[in-house]
Amino acid sequence: MASWGGVWNGWRAAGHALFYATMGGVCVAFIVMGVIAVAGRDRPVYWGTFTEASTTCSGPRGSCTNSGRWVSDDETIVKDGVTLDGFVERGRSVRASYQPGGPMGDDENDIVHTGSWSKAGLWFPWVAATVSAAAIWCQHRRWHRDVPDRQYQGRHSEADTDG
Repeated sequence: MASWGGVWNGWRAAGHALFYATMGGVCVAFIVMGVIAVAGRDRPVYWGTFTEASTTCSGPRGSCTNSGRWVSDDETIVKDGVTLDGFVERGRSVRASYQPGGPMGDDENDIVHTGSWSKAGLWFPWVAATVSAAAIWCQHRRWHRDVPDRQYQGRHSEADTDG
């Protein structure tokens, strides 16, 4: 029968592997999103007005999702049932951008962005990838430091202090 220490070390190693695989996948996904965003940065951006038609909130303190209608400034593009990436009060309107095309285009996601979030696709994936890489690095250092046989042993062994 295996010792409890051996079982614990096995579970610990499995947990570490799961963490590295999950966080590594998250980091790679954000890098891919960043590359796609940079590659599509020259796609045209259309500005217009988003008018809130409904707001859905999750839980008592959850975030709210605003859905409604977006009309371009020249009224050539009209999008119904789009989600706003940003905030607007119920029944109100706000300036918003729309950038169709590409694998992560706004037409694929049925979304429009307020001015402050209009260019977030260019910087947010890189910030998120950096944060996830930092989490991997910090956790690796913590786990590496916690291994008992690698802890600081002092300058002299116990045999040197006997006499």
